[in-house]
Amino acid sequence: MPKPAANESVESLLSEAQGPAFDPAKAHIGPAFKHERQLIRARFSADGKFVAAAGLDKLIHVWDLESGKKHTLPGHATWVSSLVFHPKGRQLFTADFHGTIHCWDFATPDSKPLFTITGADANITRALAVMLDGAHVLSGGDDCTVRVWSTKDGAKVKQWPGHKGCIFSIAVHPDGKSVASGDLFGTVKHWDFATDKCVRDLDAKELHTRKEDFIADVGGVRCIAFDAKGATMVIGGLSNAESNAFCPGTPLALLFDWGTGKKTQEFKLANKSDGPINAVRFLQNGMIAGFGETQNGAQTELAFWQPDKSEPLHSLKAQSAYDLDIHPDGLRLLAPLFIPMGSGGNGAREKQKANYIPNASVVQIFNLFADPKAKDPKNAKKKA
Repeated sequence: MPKPAANESVESLLSEAQGPAFDPAKAHIGPAFKHERQLIRARFSADGKFVAAAGLDKLIHVWDLESGKKHTLPGHATWVSSLVFHPKGRQLFTADFHGTIHCWDFATPDSKPLFTITGADANITRALAVMLDGAHVLSGGDDCTVRVWSTKDGAKVKQWPGHKGCIFSIAVHPDGKSVASGDLFGTVKHWDFATDKCVRDLDAKELHTRKEDFIADVGGVRCIAFDAKGATMVIGGLSNAESNAFCPGTPLALLFDWGTGKKTQEFKLANKSDGPINAVRFLQNGMIAGFGETQNGAQTELAFWQPDKSEPLHSLKAQSAYDLDIHPDGLRLLAPLFIPMGSGGNGAREKQKANYIPNASVVQIFNLFADPKAKDPKNAKKKA
């Protein structure tokens, strides 16, 4: 794939001695990588040189961020549900809907997995995280159990049962000793890695709905992120679900004081969206970014919140995304955007055999600084 034209100006700016000034209020759409199938996870490598994404075509797609060149890593037998880079080495961990985890040398095209873990969950492994020292990868999913694996050979080291619902999210605290995991019922468990004990439960029941006429529980803690110092934690999901069919509701993110375990703020989206906030990230100045989801291919938004205000300071309209990552330079965000192709819905593949077109994706970069090509309003007024 050729290098996106917009990438040239961005990379040249970032290579300057001081670089562009961080300003989420002026965040704008940057370069993108298109893909003909739906991707649900995307991350930057720890060195910031690569982007990896995966989803419904069972492949792992790796782009060189500077050149735009892509290679693939085959190996999964079903949809890929989660991926995470090793914080120091060349390992990439990917999980799927059959409870299988692969470990890859992500920089080597068409390579086979370095090792494979089977039975990480009976069904879907929904979340992965790597400890800060890189020695262990953690997984969670439909078994309601956090499992800890060696990053050297995939051997199981230990496991932490205790969740009552499937696990959607796992995050490692900046202290490198604590782990948070979030489940379907809006419970966040705080684990001590050394002792294997659950220190406490944090209550986020707003993110779970089960009405009398529902045939299933709806919601869950879909994402977790810590600020750089570990003083606060933000989680995302859906409140007040209206049904358990297509599960429309109110997107919501919650901020917690990690020391006290108390909720301190709720964050909303600026525009109408009816799906969960699937991904959240802290930015370098304590601000928070979160991505929404909508039904039927309508646009949602990437929102930017100040920690003391419920409404976004700034937002960018975009298609739905299920993941969000921040570049090591702190100046770029990454999200795999859902691109509807008009042939979705139950039974669409069977009904439209002749012209069925799978949904697509754009792996989109968002720049957290002023657009160098944007016109200066002050200059525009002078010219007028």
